[in-house]
Amino acid sequence: MINKRLEHFLLLEMSDDWMPVGSFASLIRRITPASYTRARILEVIAEIAARGYLRFGGWAMESTRTWEPWEVSNDIAISRIANGFEGSLGVLNATDNELADSEVFRADITDAGLARLAELGNPYEVYGDPWEGNRLMAAEGNFPPWVP
Repeated sequence: MINKRLEHFLLLEMSDDWMPVGSFASLIRRITPASYTRARILEVIAEIAARGYLRFGGWAMESTRTWEPWEVSNDIAISRIANGFEGSLGVLNATDNELADSEVFRADITDAGLARLAELGNPYEVYGDPWEGNRLMAAEGNFPPWVP
């Protein structure tokens, strides 16, 4: 089961743009560090997808589109993310630096994901800024203190 605070930040991140796997890893590591593993990254992505909050996809091979959904089962999508796809390293075989920049997939938030985010509100206003104190990563705003 995904931590509600983690789910909340993941949905916000997906709502901004197509979310790469490195952003999932970064948020999981920052918000739930005790449970961070490569397998956990895959579990979280699979659970968010099973809830209907994301569509699997990646950069389009055609020059007329930037992103395209994968028309495959969730199991196949998770296998691609785990083991690599189209020349990109997967979660299980990339170094931390490679994972941070991996384009093995990008998640697109669904209407159900947007509805859930609207229901939850802005996670920064609810939980604070997970990057509080990090001048390069911290958000701008008046948020409650972050409690790890």
